[in-house]
Amino acid sequence: MKLKHYFLILVVGIATLSAIAIYALFDERSWLFYTSECLAAVLLLYLSFFYRKVIRPYETLVGGMELVRDLDLTTRLAPSGQHETDVIVRTFNNLLSRLRSEHLRLEEQYSFLSLLIEASPMGVVQCNLSGDVNSMNPAARQMMSPDIEKAMRALPMGESTTVRLPGEPKLFRVSHLSFPDRGYQHPFFLIESLTDEVRRAERAAYERVIRMMAHEVNNSVAGIAGSLSDDERERLLALSKFVTRFAEVVKLPRPQLLLCDLSEEVDACRPFLESLCTSSGITVSFSLADDAIPVQLDVVLFQQVLINIVKNAVESIGSRGGHISITTSAPGNLVISDNGHGIPPEVSSQLFTPFFSTKPQGQGIGLLLIRDILSAHGCTFSLLTSPEDHLTRFTIQFPPQRL
Repeated sequence: MKLKHYFLILVVGIATLSAIAIYALFDERSWLFYTSECLAAVLLLYLSFFYRKVIRPYETLVGGMELVRDLDLTTRLAPSGQHETDVIVRTFNNLLSRLRSEHLRLEEQYSFLSLLIEASPMGVVQCNLSGDVNSMNPAARQMMSPDIEKAMRALPMGESTTVRLPGEPKLFRVSHLSFPDRGYQHPFFLIESLTDEVRRAERAAYERVIRMMAHEVNNSVAGIAGSLSDDERERLLALSKFVTRFAEVVKLPRPQLLLCDLSEEVDACRPFLESLCTSSGITVSFSLADDAIPVQLDVVLFQQVLINIVKNAVESIGSRGGHISITTSAPGNLVISDNGHGIPPEVSSQLFTPFFSTKPQGQGIGLLLIRDILSAHGCTFSLLTSPEDHLTRFTIQFPPQRL
């Protein structure tokens, strides 16, 4: 039975005794009148005591519970003047103060963590308990691709994997982790770009290889060049040229960037590119933007990149005849497309890695040189064959500039 029911019983009892006293007064039964009045007075005193000692503290507690239910941690219960009740009030107010301090501390930690995640260069993808994506930070949205999504779906909890994007010199580490929250392990993914780290490691590795090869070749040439036949001397010369080409990659100068018009620089290479194509029976067309496209580039290094890309396209087409298209567009896009043999999907993820080549006599130098020059310019780029029109496109995006 609830407290208000006891309170109502007392009220009904007092009302009943009062009615009996009134009846006894009119019926001239003094003993019944005084007895009823005494009992009513006792019940009234008990009612007052019951209200002060039980009902008022109970109402105070109910009011406090409502504050907690509404998450109102700033309002405090007012003292009632009753010692027992005020003990409850002080205890409850202290509890609210501690809850508010803890709530503020957790809010500050959550706000700091949210800012940290938003500003993190690592991609953070948060999931619900079912594994569906709830949210991702800006870095994750920028890194996300179908290949990374596929790796995330197949990755078991607690493990990591590396993903190399096809046709791009980009490598990512994807980790499937979890954090505890309210008794449950909430899954999330970390996506870390390894491109620059791997590129530095690769460069250090092939620099050591080239130094070793150059040392061995120079020693061999100096020791045996005079005693070789013409054929052997020619092979030795080819080996020397091979090492020299790799040395050009290692000694690649820092770009001397100048503000240029991308279309103008492409047009300046037009005669040489047309000669390179027509000598192989290949047609080449230019679709250059009318408006200026300002970009920061090193003219000499850029010409070397453009010539290497077109030369690769010519070799891909071969002697069967074909077409190469060169297009520029704002804000800093350059696309060289060809209808050559294309790049098989199984090798597209290995492009731009040292010593890898799809050509029988290839040395894996051309794309490596292109990669290093474009990366030094701050460009993003890709080399892919479209499954729709079967054209191979080398797409370069320069950082946008203003004239």
